[in-house]
Amino acid sequence: MEMGSPMVCMYLLGHPDHYKSHEFALFYWQSYVREARKFWHEEDAHCEMMAPDKVALIKRYGRIVGLSPVYDYIYRPVELLDMCLYDWIQRCRRVK
Repeated sequence: MEMGSPMVCMYLLGHPDHYKSHEFALFYWQSYVREARKFWHEEDAHCEMMAPDKVALIKRYGRIVGLSPVYDYIYRPVELLDMCLYDWIQRCRRVK
């Protein structure tokens, strides 16, 4: 892999390799679509070809807790029930 001298200099000096005016949130659409399809297509819920949901497991206060952005949206607080998925992804962040 070849890199140009300006790119190497930027890297060595600790400068970013690109600039942007907006922050973008990572969003994996497929997991939300899969969860929504379960409601209308029950046969898809048990299909072996569909990838299983990915859940991060953490240990907190001696208990194991599963973290999933899909379930964060599904079980969001009552105050945020009027918020659509787009706004949820754009505005909400999980914090420790």
